[in-house]
Amino acid sequence: MLDKLAILLVLLTASPSADAGSSFSLQSFATKTKYWDQRDSALISVLQANASVQAEDLELVQLQQVSRHGSRYPTKGNMGEITDLLDKLQANYSNFIPEWLKNYSLPYNSTDAGELAPAGFAELVGYGSRSRNSVGSAIPTAYNASLFKLAHTSVTRTGESAQSTFFSNPEDVEYTEYPDGSDPLLRFFDECARYVAEIADNSSALQAFDAFQISGKMNESIVSLKSQLNLPSDADISTTDAASAFSACAFDIMLSNVTDQWCSLVNQIFLNHLEYSDELETFYEQGAGYKINYEMSAVLLQDIYAYMKNFTTGDTTIVGNLRFAHAETTLPLMTLLGYGDRTKLLASWTEEQIDSRGFRSSALAPTASNIDFRLYRSKADQKYYVSVWIQEVEAPLPGCDGAMYCELSKVEEIWSYYINDYDFEADCAV
Repeated sequence: MLDKLAILLVLLTASPSADAGSSFSLQSFATKTKYWDQRDSALISVLQANASVQAEDLELVQLQQVSRHGSRYPTKGNMGEITDLLDKLQANYSNFIPEWLKNYSLPYNSTDAGELAPAGFAELVGYGSRSRNSVGSAIPTAYNASLFKLAHTSVTRTGESAQSTFFSNPEDVEYTEYPDGSDPLLRFFDECARYVAEIADNSSALQAFDAFQISGKMNESIVSLKSQLNLPSDADISTTDAASAFSACAFDIMLSNVTDQWCSLVNQIFLNHLEYSDELETFYEQGAGYKINYEMSAVLLQDIYAYMKNFTTGDTTIVGNLRFAHAETTLPLMTLLGYGDRTKLLASWTEEQIDSRGFRSSALAPTASNIDFRLYRSKADQKYYVSVWIQEVEAPLPGCDGAMYCELSKVEEIWSYYINDYDFEADCAV
């Protein structure tokens, strides 16, 4: 029998390979990786073919989604660091740098900072369209407030992402915006005081990240960048500058699929190092690095489960509950559910260990990353079943013996602590 969960985890953690027309993989940018189609694997086809047999007896009755916003412009912090690097190069090294860079200006400005880009809106439109095709006639195409709920955070790019969802009557769609400072469901990472104190505002929580900044691998990356820029060996280029070049390349790809400017300065080894630097930060801030990172997302899981349970008891008529948030929302929730490798990442890892690591946010948390919770009713015995989809891939639910469709009563056992006993306020108290 296929170990379906093991297969899925292999697919979600596969090392990147070079893309056609490029010397490096476009899936090498950690959480700045542009949304990519993870449905094309032959192994996934086998999993879904096996699942379709059981699906014939099931009727989809409810769809819940948690989605990250689509590709965005750099935040003010990102933009400032890229601008600092550009200014340094043009002011101090204009005789050395590549011709394209001498009079180059950024294709975005501070008014765009952090906003949803057209490419990001298109990502969500595509995802919404594919979701619509996937659920077929089981979920109505027309919006009705008694059947659908759409919610997003107070951050503009999540609200704009929500507007990409397909309905035949878009002018009638109502959106719920959770206010800044009062959003424990989608921005639990802001509302959890213990997380803020122990992780987000605690520099010692990122010791592995800090150690990697002074590692030989980062020094090699600086040397590589100097070489690509034609700079003298004593040029003033820092790890921050290397990270800025990495980000600039990521945004060139994310926003406009450009690979012949900032991306002409990088190779796969450089990207592997800089991505791992980002991974060390992401793993210990949002992933399995600390238990609080993912356990606090149980407050959202409780809400998701409540809508499932209430549908089965007739206490809600909601058949579509769509939530639009951030990587800091989706990645902890995926980790809580058991997706993604929890092996501790270390600054001292070798190239081989880095390349073969199980945790890859480029697969788990690219732009527009998404989780579906689908509730089904058996036509034969009226029992309810749940399936989880990660990046549009139907995924075996961890704890359910590799089943693609897990009986709701079993799901309640698997999630028992988090849906019945976990207390967000108590866990987050300082």
